Amino acid sequence: MTTATMTGGLRVLLADDNPINLQILTSFLRRLGHSVTTAETGQEAVAKWAPGLFDLLCFDIAMPDLDGIAALKQIETRARAARAPAPPALTITANAQPHQLESYLAAGFRANLPKPVRRLDLDEVINGLQGKG
Repeated sequence: MTTATMTGGLRVLLADDNPINLQILTSFLRRLGHSVTTAETGQEAVAKWAPGLFDLLCFDIAMPDLDGIAALKQIETRARAARAPAPPALTITANAQPHQLESYLAAGFRANLPKPVRRLDLDEVINGLQGKG
């Protein structure tokens, strides 16, 4: 991925409108050695994103102002305009019916992780996105 992976941790942009989920996921990611920037809305995630600033996006799907899919689309548009790659994106969502998960992949997410999340599952999915597993 980037230099951050070579030193052991990724720079993660995590967006979830539920403060408890945000706290738990931040704790999991940090325990796995990653640095985390949080956003409580999709719009806030888009505002915090900049080319080269993050190695991974972890987005809830159902957020009030801008859902995870729309936030990812805006980031991809900004990345194209900057001629920079958008980082891989992972959904972390309770909306995890098979047809929903397929639609997230079709929208550009690289992987899905249903809530409630276990730290080991999170680690496995992240490693898979990095081609390590």
